Amino acid sequence: MRSGSRAKQKGAVAVTVALSMVAMLSFAALAIDIGNLMVARNELQNAADAAALAGAGCLKPRSECGNSTATQPDWTTAAARASTFSTATTSNKVQGAYPTASTVATGYWNATGTPYGLEALPFTPGPNDLPAVRVTIRKDGSDSNGAVPVFLASVFGATFLKASAVATAVLSSPGNVGAGGLFPLAMSQCLFNTYWNTSTDSPSLSPTSGTVTGFSDPQVAGQPYIFRIGSSYQYSTCQSGQWTTFDSNDQSASFAKNLVTNGNTTTFSVNGSNGTWIQSGEENSVYNTVHACSAAGNGQCEWVTVVVVADPSATGSTQTVQAFACLHILDAQNGSNPYVEAQMSNDMSHCETDNSGGVGPSYGAYTPPRLVQ
Repeated sequence: MRSGSRAKQKGAVAVTVALSMVAMLSFAALAIDIGNLMVARNELQNAADAAALAGAGCLKPRSECGNSTATQPDWTTAAARASTFSTATTSNKVQGAYPTASTVATGYWNATGTPYGLEALPFTPGPNDLPAVRVTIRKDGSDSNGAVPVFLASVFGATFLKASAVATAVLSSPGNVGAGGLFPLAMSQCLFNTYWNTSTDSPSLSPTSGTVTGFSDPQVAGQPYIFRIGSSYQYSTCQSGQWTTFDSNDQSASFAKNLVTNGNTTTFSVNGSNGTWIQSGEENSVYNTVHACSAAGNGQCEWVTVVVVADPSATGSTQTVQAFACLHILDAQNGSNPYVEAQMSNDMSHCETDNSGGVGPSYGAYTPPRLVQ
């Protein structure tokens, strides 16, 4: 009886050990293979995010995208850039290898989330519908990317695992601009309307070179009009612009000069309650500061984002921000009739506004591309 009992005990232990091994292998497979699957999923998401952002950066004219004169949005260039970036050997690896296949779609994404998802083209956008690029990258065995390999899970008959990632990036004109994003010049809505072509969503272009009636500066055919902004200048019925000290009514030239270098310190929003303060003085010496950093100087303030207001002639008061516009500052001169010489622009190479977000009117300035999915 004793020897038989021992044999039964040994048999029971063997069964218990075998069952324990199965359980341990199951837990090991769960830990190793599922962990590896999650790593692959994160790597796929990083690759898709980067590709979608790269594509969205080409939805509008951008020198680096080779589409400076493109019709907006430039779906073709944006999709091509996203596709190329997703499979480039300089972008993110997935499981130690660069993806070789992806799916790219373009369309509109509603900023309010109603409806939610990418609206396929053709589509007539509303004010909250933003141009978007969506990138999908798979590692599920359906294309040349292959599938996620397994390790211990092969003991249970699994030959591979599946993972995929989707990223959608959008581009918009800013509805708000945070600290350091704005240049201390308020431009009139009327002046902007004069030099902006709403049908093409781009600057109005001079048809001829040389002297053009109504302009003090020579023009270049096919290039945005060159105009002057200064408190003593009038364009038709427009008051051109004036210095702004944003949220402070400090009237000193030294304070305005500091803002030329450092920009605003608080956030401003289109139609927000905190309007921008319009200087009442000419601040002649500020034009010298701008000359030094304009295209004619060291170029540090050659491309700027400015606030657009209804009436910059209402000096010594607060004006509601109507929009944010991109300006190419060519030069500035002080004297008896001081002015800032500028052009409108919508080239994202220069008009991507720091610390900006939201959705606002399209006046040439852009937010950095951002992910919404």
